[in-house]
Amino acid sequence: MKLLLSVASRARSYPLICHSCRGIKHATVPSHEARTYSQASQQLRYGGPARTRFAPSPTGYLHLGSLRTALFNYLVAKATGGQFLLRIEDTDQKRTIPDAEERLYEDLRWAGLDWDEGPGVGGPYGPYKQSERTALYRDHAEKLLHTGNAYRCFCTPERLHTLAEYQSKLGLPADYDRTCAHIPKEESDDRVAKGEAHVVRLKVPDEKNSLVFRDLVYGLIRPKNTAKRDQKAQSSALTLFDDPVLLKSDGFPTYHLANVVDDHLMRITHVIRGSEWISSTPKHLAMYQAFGWEPPAFAHVGLLLDKDRQKLSKRTGSIDISEWRNQGIFPETLTNFVALLGWSHNARSDIMSMEDLISNASMKYTRGDTVIGFEKLWFLQKRHATRYASAQAESPYDQKPSHSLLELAVKPIVALLESPSGDAEYSFYRSIPPAEYRESIVQRLVFADAQNYTNPANFIQRNEYFFTPPSVEVLSATVPPLKLHHLPLQYLNSVSSSTITELCQTLMEISDNLWVGDFLRTKVAEMISMGMHRTMEDSEGKITSDEEIERGLEKSWVKLIHQYLRWALVGGRPGPDSVLTMELLGMEETGKRLTTAAKVLKGARGVSFDGEKAIV
Repeated sequence: MKLLLSVASRARSYPLICHSCRGIKHATVPSHEARTYSQASQQLRYGGPARTRFAPSPTGYLHLGSLRTALFNYLVAKATGGQFLLRIEDTDQKRTIPDAEERLYEDLRWAGLDWDEGPGVGGPYGPYKQSERTALYRDHAEKLLHTGNAYRCFCTPERLHTLAEYQSKLGLPADYDRTCAHIPKEESDDRVAKGEAHVVRLKVPDEKNSLVFRDLVYGLIRPKNTAKRDQKAQSSALTLFDDPVLLKSDGFPTYHLANVVDDHLMRITHVIRGSEWISSTPKHLAMYQAFGWEPPAFAHVGLLLDKDRQKLSKRTGSIDISEWRNQGIFPETLTNFVALLGWSHNARSDIMSMEDLISNASMKYTRGDTVIGFEKLWFLQKRHATRYASAQAESPYDQKPSHSLLELAVKPIVALLESPSGDAEYSFYRSIPPAEYRESIVQRLVFADAQNYTNPANFIQRNEYFFTPPSVEVLSATVPPLKLHHLPLQYLNSVSSSTITELCQTLMEISDNLWVGDFLRTKVAEMISMGMHRTMEDSEGKITSDEEIERGLEKSWVKLIHQYLRWALVGGRPGPDSVLTMELLGMEETGKRLTTAAKVLKGARGVSFDGEKAIV
């Protein structure tokens, strides 16, 4: 029999749907364009348009591993100007989860993986749900029966169970002994006519070399070594064969038959799937051989493991995609993250949009399993938030919802702030009258701190004391030292509480119409200059007019003023600079917070506040 060694080295020669119909906008076949592709990317594109598919079963929800499989198939199709198909393998009706299929569509669309053919879209090779193709599978099983490449098996479940137990005692796999393979066709037909229960099995060729194949990731792969198995079987008078069931007794196809028939009829050129399917590939090749079909190219990618090199659990990140979505992860953050799990590239940065992933697409997948570190996910989230903020600043009216911080971050934050949340009152936020203005303030806050954005809940927690004034207790526990740190030790380097509060009092002299960022920044610069002058006066000539000393003094006052304002306004929490914070809080709220802080500061330093002029 012919060796199947070159199945991965060429694309199928089927007449494909033209680029003008589907997928052309992503086609990146190399030509005279200026863009330089890596060798792996060039190799992928020179193979011509690829037809790939994602074929999930609605027995569960989309998770990281299955999203990665879908993404790898999607990228290969789009990079080559081919088509990406979605096929629902729903023949296991007993295990089907009612809402899994709809959730699958929703999650794929959210992730930006729109299919060119499949449910809801249609296409020339439908239907794209296996439960609607059962007659087709039965017809193909009959063809194999007719050519002698398959046979009916009438063994009862009890006999198969007894055989499996016996094999287990001998240390043998639960393969079949072909008891029914030699039943004459007439007898087999007669037993079927009488309604006797049976399955249809593929008669796998005895010649092991006929099932050797070249995987695009792992190279040349041979079926597992069966010499010891055969030796044990012969010593026990057993002859075993790995003849997979094609049709079950209820007439429904098994995964193996439906998968091969659909991939052929839908003209799939590349099958990219998890490495757990490597052991099944020889069975699939045996079916292609039995039908006389050319197989597609196969690429198997490793499993995703946690840091202990164990299969992902719910505790270590094996949650479905909708949960990541509900946590506030951006679609491109997640696709960027999973693309890097078991794929290497030559791009300058790991931060990639979907367009970047398509441009850099290749089949340079790593051999072996991949250990996931979720720190990278949050790093990418911050970088994509920064990228979106920058893009929106340049083109505010040209942003897709999936790339808009307004849609991805601001509105979810507002929704969370508006919802009842236990003890959290967000008193300042709730005091802002119109809802539109509330959203505007949150938007400016998000854009100013985009480089630290992770998700709505974390953002609110990080900016807790913006939405709610820091309490006296919080301020008392975090009073900053009023020190000038960049002066020589012989100079006076402490600042009195009265000095800092008097400087802050000048902020309240600004009129309402001038309470904007630029003017506030100028006023803060004046406060710094006044502070420097006060230090020079208090030093009684100890600070000489030295350029280096003056630079150090200015640097010290810049740090002191901004540190004090951040403490007084938001309890010292990190976030946007103090000028923007004051602008967003407004004059009245800023005054209230500075007054409270002045009282706390004087109390902490043992100075009575009685008689002092309050900052209002």
